[in-house]
Amino acid sequence: MRIRWPVNRCSYFLFLTIFVVGISCGAAPEPDKTIYSKTSNKELKEKTLGLVKNIRALVDSYNKKDRELLAEYDKKNRPEVRIDEWKAAREQWLKESNALSDSSIRTYRDSYWSDAILLRNELSRRLPKNLQQTNLAPIFQNPTNVLGIQVIADHLELIAKSLPDS
Repeated sequence: MRIRWPVNRCSYFLFLTIFVVGISCGAAPEPDKTIYSKTSNKELKEKTLGLVKNIRALVDSYNKKDRELLAEYDKKNRPEVRIDEWKAAREQWLKESNALSDSSIRTYRDSYWSDAILLRNELSRRLPKNLQQTNLAPIFQNPTNVLGIQVIADHLELIAKSLPDS
């Protein structure tokens, strides 16, 4: 047994009319608009430089902890230490260093990744074509290590400072 829904031209016309009115009244989102689209250049600069400061704090924290791990490893890396102990210490250091790097990248992704991409896109949209760098887009999308995160911070700072205040 088939159920038939009563549909006629009037229903289609009514649906089409409502759809067209909804779009013309601004119910559909505008293309290429983000939360920063209506932000002034000065506010956009401030927001970007604040993000850069936070990203650099994350990178500095990573670097400090990594130096501490390396110092601990260097204490264990002496000529009188047996080779098997040295290999175990080296493996432990590599494991801890990788965990620290993964943690830093995870923190970046959770806290700063989306804002960095949105701010970069908005700044690039407002800058003249000759100042835009599209070759860094993959790094913004998927930083593989803390050096990539540092490159993101440096690039954001550069393009934010290139933006006029008006």
